[in-house]
Amino acid sequence: MGVVEDLKAEVIMLRKLLDQTQRAGQRAPAKPSPAAVAEQYSLPNVIRFPLAEFAAGRGQRVPLPETVEEIAEVIGREKAVRLVEGTRQRGTRRWRRHLYIPSDMPEDHRIVSLIGWDAAQALSFSHANSVLELPSCHGLRKAYLADVVAKMAGQGADQAEIASELGVERKTVANLLDLADYWAPRLVYEESE
Repeated sequence: MGVVEDLKAEVIMLRKLLDQTQRAGQRAPAKPSPAAVAEQYSLPNVIRFPLAEFAAGRGQRVPLPETVEEIAEVIGREKAVRLVEGTRQRGTRRWRRHLYIPSDMPEDHRIVSLIGWDAAQALSFSHANSVLELPSCHGLRKAYLADVVAKMAGQGADQAEIASELGVERKTVANLLDLADYWAPRLVYEESE
C-alpha cells in the first residue's frame, strides 16, 4: 500500500508542476474580495422595469422559465419578472442571477422595495433561507424586443434607425422583425373602444 500512496503523491506533484509550467508568464486569476462576493447578493438600482410591465400586459401569454413561473405563482407574474430584472448578473454564467431570500424580511430590504411588503413576505414564507438562481427570461426578452421593433417599423422607422435607437446591428433588427411575425399572435392587444 505504501508504494501506491507514494505514486499518487508523485502524480499530484507532477500535475502541480505541469499546471505551473502551463501558467508560466500568465497573470494569476484574481480572486474576488469578500465584499465583491457579498455584492453579488445585493440588487442593482433599477428605475424602470419595462420587461415586467410587458410581462403583465401584452406579454402575459409568453411563457416564463420554470423557476420564474414558480415564483410568479406566489407573488404574481409582474413582480416575479421585476425580481429578475432587478437582480444583478454575477458569476461564471453571466445569464443567471442569484437572489438570497431571507426568512425574516426586514422592511428596508431591497426585495421589499422592488415588489412590496406583502409580496416580499409571501416570497419569504415560500422560499425562506434559499438562494434562487433566476434565469434571464430569454423568450420574454425576445418577445419584448420583437414587439418594440414591430411598433417602430409600423411607425415608419427603417431598420437603420431602429438599430441605432436600440443599439444593435441591422441584422439583429431584421431577425427581430422576422420574430415579430412569430410573436404577434401570442401577444395580447388592447381592444379599441
